[in-house]
Amino acid sequence: MEAVRASAQGSPVNVLALSGGGAGGSFGAGALVGMSRRGDRPTFHIVTGVSVGALLAPFAFLGSDWDPQMLEALSDPHIRKKRLLHVGGPAILFRSSVYAGGSLRAFVDGFVTQHLVDAVAGEAARGRLLLVATTDLDKAETVIWDLGAIAAQGGEQARTLFRDVLVASASIPGIFPPVLIHVRDGAREYDEMHVDGGTTTPFLVAPEISQVDAGRALDLHGGKIYVLVNGSLSASPITTPDRALPVISRGFSASSMHGSRKTVELAAEFARRNGMELEFSSIPASYPYRGPLGFETEEVRRLFEYGERCAETGGLWTRLEATVGEGRRTRTNSASELTCPGAADESSRFTVASSVDAAFSAKPTLAEP
Repeated sequence: MEAVRASAQGSPVNVLALSGGGAGGSFGAGALVGMSRRGDRPTFHIVTGVSVGALLAPFAFLGSDWDPQMLEALSDPHIRKKRLLHVGGPAILFRSSVYAGGSLRAFVDGFVTQHLVDAVAGEAARGRLLLVATTDLDKAETVIWDLGAIAAQGGEQARTLFRDVLVASASIPGIFPPVLIHVRDGAREYDEMHVDGGTTTPFLVAPEISQVDAGRALDLHGGKIYVLVNGSLSASPITTPDRALPVISRGFSASSMHGSRKTVELAAEFARRNGMELEFSSIPASYPYRGPLGFETEEVRRLFEYGERCAETGGLWTRLEATVGEGRRTRTNSASELTCPGAADESSRFTVASSVDAAFSAKPTLAEP
């Protein structure tokens, strides 16, 4: 992993972790564009993505020059709710998911071009890392895929695997169908069933990125970790309609929220142990967020513009103390009236009182391309 250090050319190593969150990914996309427009978007030497964060990760990895391609992908009609969330009639009784997966696959296939894959391979050759998580459903474990290594193989086979890993990482179990990925283990060949990486981890920072090279630790001392949570870390009470989609969406949001809180704590402890700084951002509980399945065009646009505005005005990044308890604030129906995450009181630093030593002894699986 000395190549990562070398890619920084003497500067501190910057790590960007993009979380899951379904439709909340428009917040992260807006934040990336806003940082570009502000002119202070760092070069991220390591980019990790989970679920919708995995779909944004290649664009974040390739940098500001790829913002137009990211915006073009987000304008794809397949991400509109009526197309992405297509039930497909009574066949649901015999399928593995509520929604068919064709629109999600078509959406991802549309932006995973050979040009994008070749560009990722080029940046990986300079030592940078692009890591994406899926969940191996049969083993019930997180699998980390090195997309740079996959891209470096070249050709249509590499592009297809690159696409399938992204689709799998975004395939919420029961909502979208799992993705079968053909693997080789010595002389054995078989299919593995992969689903949303957010099933087992909200985002990748600690201890995963320090152990991706056969368990050997990566020296990140003096670097900086940026975490973009495409959801909220606290929530305002609401009345949940007694219907399938609102219940699924609220349940998914609650699970993601609490998992993200704990993972932010792990990331903070990882940063402390490695002499790094940690910055993060998330959707405030006061924002009128419709949840991870709120793919309506207008909702996606508003959340994108909110993330963009906060990043462009320098109000994106915050500390955990300013976020916990934020759900007690009044919700508003207008994104333009909201203050940005970084506008809250940042007078206190983020500290972790509880011990998380055991978490750093875990060794996740790194999938070979």
